Amino acid sequence: SRLSTQTDYSGFNKLDIVIEAVVENIELKQNVFSDLESATSANCILASNTSTIDLDVIGKKTKAADRIVGTHFFSPAHVMPLVEVVRAKNTSVETLNTTIALVKALKKTPVTVGNCVGFLVNRIFFPYGQAAGFLVDHGVDPYTIDKALFDFGMPMGPFRMGDLAGV
Repeated sequence: SRLSTQTDYSGFNKLDIVIEAVVENIELKQNVFSDLESATSANCILASNTSTIDLDVIGKKTKAADRIVGTHFFSPAHVMPLVEVVRAKNTSVETLNTTIALVKALKKTPVTVGNCVGFLVNRIFFPYGQAAGFLVDHGVDPYTIDKALFDFGMPMGPFRMGDLAGV
């Protein structure tokens, strides 16, 4: 009930945190972060939902490095409990702790990770997805692969996840 949507930055100077979730395009994210820095107060946390892009690169065109953090919600966000909280080179302890508290308040499981390509989960997922694709290339049905991984304990298989995430 405390969330709202809009199509401009009016009122952003009153926000405590903004989570950017535009497509994985570095230039676009840099432009959004530059706009957010101008539109928000000097205390507002600027978070990105990026799944792979270096946060230091995203924030390069700002002077807000201490308040930039990653909040990688996994897709589909309403199903997946994990959120990677990504600490960039200059993310302040206050920014990190406030973001972790927000993730917990959303009843998600925060995992603090370093700022590197793919962070933690995608570094694991890349070879996992490649292996699933390799099996399909060798004639294994994608539904069979998804079922086997679900039965093993994964919340969903890589092909269902791809369908839901829009890959």
